[in-house]
Amino acid sequence: MCINLFKAECQQTTSEMKFGLYDAEDSTPATITITNEATWNATVINKGRRLILFTAIDNCVDVLRKNGEMDSRCDCMLTYDSVLLLVELKNKRDSWQSEGLAQIENIAKRMIEEYNDYYYGFNKRKAVVANRKNRFPAFQENNTEQRQYFHSRYKMRIHFDAEIIIE
Repeated sequence: MCINLFKAECQQTTSEMKFGLYDAEDSTPATITITNEATWNATVINKGRRLILFTAIDNCVDVLRKNGEMDSRCDCMLTYDSVLLLVELKNKRDSWQSEGLAQIENIAKRMIEEYNDYYYGFNKRKAVVANRKNRFPAFQENNTEQRQYFHSRYKMRIHFDAEIIIE
């Protein structure tokens, strides 16, 4: 089952110096916003004012299992220059790190299966789990293992923070 990560209605570009990623946690896709900062799940600081392609994934891109049911998806991806960020936006206190990484991992697997050259065409890949309620993670014992696993399996670094800095 092929996923279409390039649906025009799921994408928008921005070169704003500061913007937010917002997920209403309903049946609508995540969006970019420059207003109402208090509602942002994550803040993006675009220091170089790079042109960033935002792609909403959850509630916008169909990711189906072999049985036809919808599979779990991260909220969005940001791409610029030769950098890929897969982002999950959380707004809760419990299990947010592991749940977010599982959703990102599912999309990373599918991208490798279906868009291998595209995925590995990025020089840098990062999994970002952002949580407005817990701006900094309460590190778990297995955090080092998670980081090593993601780096060895997906050539991807993990970032737990509600602020994403783009140099």
